[in-house]
Amino acid sequence: MRVLRKRFLFFLVFAIGNLLIACTKSEQPTGNQNKQQQVPVKAANSKVTTIGEYQSGDGKFLLRFTNSTGASDLVFSFGPANKTGSNLIPIAGDWDGDSVAGVGLYDPKKGVWFLKNSTNDGVADITFSFGAGGQQLLPVIGDWDGDHKDTVGLYDPTKATWFLKNANSDGVADIVFSFGPIGQNLLPIAGDWEGDGKASVGLYDPKTGNWFLKTSNSAGNADIVFSYGGAGQNLFPVAGDWDGDGKATVGLFDPAKGSWFLRNANSGGTADITFAFGVTGARAIVGRWK
Repeated sequence: MRVLRKRFLFFLVFAIGNLLIACTKSEQPTGNQNKQQQVPVKAANSKVTTIGEYQSGDGKFLLRFTNSTGASDLVFSFGPANKTGSNLIPIAGDWDGDSVAGVGLYDPKKGVWFLKNSTNDGVADITFSFGAGGQQLLPVIGDWDGDHKDTVGLYDPTKATWFLKNANSDGVADIVFSFGPIGQNLLPIAGDWEGDGKASVGLYDPKTGNWFLKTSNSAGNADIVFSYGGAGQNLFPVAGDWDGDGKATVGLFDPAKGSWFLRNANSGGTADITFAFGVTGARAIVGRWK
């Protein structure tokens, strides 16, 4: 009897132990235990530069939120809807540092700038004079000092001289230097070529399809030189971060056909992005519209 009782107690303790182990396991988290826990990662820069156009005849801006063929995503009026508008040069930039571009107009005859912080109907938020009127100076836009705000600049093709401002206000240039050939009618551009948070200038030669980019706003030879685009085709240069990698690269706009040819590298080759948007004779602008 004692032997049977001991055996019975042994099996009873063993069964209770297994039952406790099973209950303990059942309290563990359920679901797919092979699923890895999601680790927060820093999101990639998803804000790419996209294109737009200015129709001087009716003073309208037409903007696209993607670099692709399609209808305008945003249309608004800013500027005179008459012949006076044809004298104004459209520009775009992040004037207030909110990471969204606004538009603007530059009057080369008077040296007056009209900047708008938003992309909707209305009048200019910022108006000022910078640069002598009537001297064929060409506007450039960029964040010259790395303060996350775009400011204006001017290029004099007759002297190959640059005049950059660190504030959108009256006054003289903060940065003045010479870069490029004199009197060759090269077209100015600007962008953050290295992704260091500061924009620097460049030149495009429409006669040869050659590009000359500087990685600093100072005198000297170009740091990046390459050929891209057909020679002598009256293409207009643009620059922006088309793929969201934090670096600006070049592009071309054909105003005769409304065609865009964007490169994701500052080097020779074919366009990475090609599409049609715009009407004949419209003027190109680019920016981060949202």
